[in-house]
Amino acid sequence: MKFTLEIPDPATMRVGKEVYISLPAGTALDRIHQKIFNAHQFNGTDKGDARFSPIRDAAGAVIPTIYAAEGFECAACEIILRCPDAPAVDPASGLPTFRIVYPSDFKDHSHSVVRTALDLKLVDLTIAGQRKIGVDGNALLAGPKSTYPATRGWAAQIHAKCPDAQGLYYSSFQFGPQFAVVLFGDRLGPGALVAETSRSVADPACHDEIGSLARSLSIEYGDV
Repeated sequence: MKFTLEIPDPATMRVGKEVYISLPAGTALDRIHQKIFNAHQFNGTDKGDARFSPIRDAAGAVIPTIYAAEGFECAACEIILRCPDAPAVDPASGLPTFRIVYPSDFKDHSHSVVRTALDLKLVDLTIAGQRKIGVDGNALLAGPKSTYPATRGWAAQIHAKCPDAQGLYYSSFQFGPQFAVVLFGDRLGPGALVAETSRSVADPACHDEIGSLARSLSIEYGDV
């Protein structure tokens, strides 16, 4: 069955009703990211097709962003072990087939841990936070890739209308209730994030940890 979801126009945002989450200095955040970026390096390019990036400011410049999550499991689910938009179904039984995720698709990714060096002020995009600004049904997080242009529009609108916002905070749709964040690089100065550790996703220990998590989610993590 095709999944459909209506997302309001970002112009309808209830500006002034937004709620802010304060992420304390010293908070550890996990990231799964492409190796071409350092652990604490913002992506300032227009490449990619993510839920809240790339986005641009009023002058048309790309707003650098970083995605991060509350822990390793959440970060891995946000990037690697994601729920598919349309789960495959066995035509004979009509039941979902066993999912396979191929490690080779992520051989150019790293797992890094960064720590905040200052308190961060983030717009709340949890279910309740979305409702406050005029979005119902967790629509900014529940939709498939076809909704990404609309959700990026909301991210750009929040950036424009909330000049104090340093990013977005939301309950992970992939591994809730743990949280994930998108940080705005133009609102964070150098040193706002401190890189602690980094390893290749292909490293045996990291590979095994993802494999164990995948099995717990009934996912096969292997190149078969």
